[in-house]
Amino acid sequence: MSDSKKEFVALRLDEVIHEWEANAPAGGSGSEGPLVTAQRHRAEIDSASDDRVDEIAEAYPEIAQAWSSRGA
Repeated sequence: MSDSKKEFVALRLDEVIHEWEANAPAGGSGSEGPLVTAQRHRAEIDSASDDRVDEIAEAYPEIAQAWSSRGA
C-alpha cells in the first residue's frame, strides 16, 4: 500500500475526531464510545499494516467512500 492511503485515512480520521470532539458533551463519559475508538485507530494508523489500514478505513464508511471516489 502506498503511504498516500495511510496519509489519506489519517487525515480523514483527524477530521472525524476533531468534529466529534467539538460536539462531545463537556466532561465526557469515559466510556468506549466512537470518539475513543477513532482516537485509538488514529494512534495506530502510522504503524499499521496495509490490511489494518484497510480495516480501519472500512470502519468509517465516509472515509472508505471518499477513498474509493477520489479523483473520480
